[in-house]
Amino acid sequence: MENNNKIFIYLLVIFFAAFVGSGIFLLTSNKKTTGNEQAVSTSTIQQKNVIFPTPIPTKGFINLENNSAVNKVNNPVNLSLMVDSNGENVTAFDTVISYDPASFDFVKAESINPDFKIYSYKRNNRLTLTVVKTGQNNIETIFKGETIVKLVFQPEVKGNFTFAVMSSYGRETTKFVNEKTEVIYPSLNEIKITVN
Repeated sequence: MENNNKIFIYLLVIFFAAFVGSGIFLLTSNKKTTGNEQAVSTSTIQQKNVIFPTPIPTKGFINLENNSAVNKVNNPVNLSLMVDSNGENVTAFDTVISYDPASFDFVKAESINPDFKIYSYKRNNRLTLTVVKTGQNNIETIFKGETIVKLVFQPEVKGNFTFAVMSSYGRETTKFVNEKTEVIYPSLNEIKITVN
């Protein structure tokens, strides 16, 4: 009986030594030493590729400007759409403008340039404008920071509001199209309007 206990103890010691030895082996094989003898783990780390959106280069601008010195309830607010194509010959452009439809009624959009026809689409919280050059005029059109569209909104309530030219909303985008049908994305702005 005593021999059986000794054998059992020997087997237990051997098993424990093998277990500790394999643990030490795994730890040391997973470490490397640097020049100053610091242990550095080389265990595998799963790396995920993170995609950061690349900013789209802009050329020219489409900006809003408030033409009303004082904005009052029940008096129309006149905004201008200022356009600069940065040397590009423009045949059309689209603009998406966000505003608060609960506080303003969109009245109209007028083309200032007789060579361009404007189509306006009022949607939930935005106004989409498509401005297209008429077919009769083949003269090159390069915008140089000029007013192309006059917008009229009717304020319904007092307060502080923001009108913004948006880069996109769903499939709608603010962009120029040149005579080669190339798409050009302009820089944009927003304006604050106080209605008294």
